[in-house]
Order: sequence, then C-alpha cells, then structure tokens
Amino acid sequence: RHCLPLHVPLGSLDDSFRCTKILGIRRSTQVSRCILPKHCDGGVMRVLINQGLTFPQGLAVDEYRQVLYVADPGLGKLVRFPLSNSNGALAAGNMETVATGVEVRSVSVDGVGNVWFTDESQQRVMRVTAQMVENGVKTPQIVYSSSEFEEVRSPGGIALDSFFVYWLNKAEGQKVGTLIKGKQNPDIEIVSATPSDSSNATNTSGNATSLMQVASSGHHASLTGLAYNAEKCYGVCLSHVNAFYTDEFKNLYGVPRTATARDEVITISTAFEEPRGCAYDGDSTVYVADKAKNAIYEFAANMDHLHPGSVITKAADLQGAFGVAVYTHLAD
Repeated sequence: RHCLPLHVPLGSLDDSFRCTKILGIRRSTQVSRCILPKHCDGGVMRVLINQGLTFPQGLAVDEYRQVLYVADPGLGKLVRFPLSNSNGALAAGNMETVATGVEVRSVSVDGVGNVWFTDESQQRVMRVTAQMVENGVKTPQIVYSSSEFEEVRSPGGIALDSFFVYWLNKAEGQKVGTLIKGKQNPDIEIVSATPSDSSNATNTSGNATSLMQVASSGHHASLTGLAYNAEKCYGVCLSHVNAFYTDEFKNLYGVPRTATARDEVITISTAFEEPRGCAYDGDSTVYVADKAKNAIYEFAANMDHLHPGSVITKAADLQGAFGVAVYTHLAD
C-alpha cells in the first residue's frame, strides 16, 4: 500500500496504512484565503480553500466527522468546512457557520465533537457542544471569562483532552498564568446573557449562554496554572503526556499536562523566530508554524521526559505560516 502524496512524520513509519497531511494557514491580507495541505513530493503546499475567508489564524481537524474548523476573527463567527479524501487528494466543501457573534482566533475540537475556542477581544473561553452542533444551535456558551476568572487574560491558543481545556494567555502570563488548565465541565449554573445584560457576560453581537461558576465551588476551583514563564504566548498542542506551546519570539516550551510546580517548564527549542501555531499528529510528531521563517517545522515529541535542545527540522515552506493542523486517514 502507498500513501502518496502525503507526509509521513518522524516515528510513524511502522503504520504503513496511515496517511498524514499537514494543513497550514498563512495570515496575510493578500493570501489570507489560503489553507494548504502539505504533500511529500518536495514539500509542496497546495491550496485547499481560497475563498470565503478574510483573516484566518487557527485550524482544527475533526477526523472522525471529516470536518475542518477555521478561526477567522474577521468573519465575526466560527466556521467549518466538510472534508473529503479521494485517492490521496484532500478537498473541502462549502463553508458552514458553527457559532455566531464571536471573534475567534484559535479553535480546538475533541473526539466527541465538542468545539472550544477563544475570543481574545472579549476575554472569553467558549464552546459549542457536539449536541449543539448536531442540532444546529449557533449560540455559543461562555465557560470561562475575565469577569469571573483572573486566569483569563486575552486568551489565545487552545487545546483539549477528554476532560480538560488548556489555553494560553497573551497578556499578564507571568502574573495570572501563561498556560491554564480548566475542567471542561465545571460545576455550573446556566445564565442567559444578552448585550443588555452585562452583569453576566459581555457580548457585542447576538446572544450567548454564560456558564457561571456556582458560588459555593469558588472562582478558582476548576482552574490550574501549569506555567507562569512567559507574558504572551500563541500556540498550544498536546501530546499523550505533555503540553507544548510557543511564545512571541524564538521559544517553544514543554510542560507535563499534570504539572503542579512552576519549575517544570522546559525550553524545547530557541531556534524559532516568530513561532505561532502547533499541532500534534497523535503519534510522535509536533509541527510548529514559524511566521518569520515562512515555514512549518517538526520535531519528535514522543519522549517520556521533556528535555531541552530537541532537533527541529523543516517540514514545509509556507509564506507567513501561522496556524497548523494535522489530517490523518487510512490508506486506500
């Protein structure tokens, strides 16, 4: 069996029926409409989507449901595109609206189909549950906001596992937390929040549902700071045991997902210039987009214990690379 055209990342050569493509996005007013899958034939990126987007910044793939989510703050909504794969060629269908009245820069989806995203301008960490997506409910839920939690400060990159949501702060990270880990389903009471009801949540377009912490549980009961080492960070991704994230300049960090001490953060690499999004392939490799170097890089991330100075190699060229995601399917 052959998986061509495709890119086989480091450490995954044993599963020859597994085909992997990198999806990258570049944030530029001239080329912002391009989302590109990477193929192994010389690292050439080919256009997947070239219309309907304005200023895309983040990507997330739901492989089970064959859907690509795109975070584009210029749209004022969260959107997705159905994916299809035929003879190794990936194609995207028409744009679909998932959530309205939001300015989304980063998005993540879990195995169940719950979609989480950050609204940096309104200081909110939000979600649309799998059931809401299935029922066509486009009013998002506000799970964590700066009005209730000091750990929400211009939230940026976001990632999920089965029980927790992880996000990076792009302001005051060394004070309130660079990387925050929160329960996906905290003890809550549901409050309807509208633009005229600012006591519950701030929403500038349409309605939202605010999930407020029950007073008896305390404001911080659902949140844990995993790192406090950087003021402003962009992209976060999860391997089986670790979380990796990028700062504004040069650095890629790693920390155990169960970290309890601040000194557990490891600088994986200082070889970047403007690292942005990152993605894990579910096997052994993490991909990092570097906006200044105009490329997507990769490194082996299947270590049990984090260590500095990991070898970083170029996976593909992409002008102004910003967001990155991984799409995997079985070979025909």
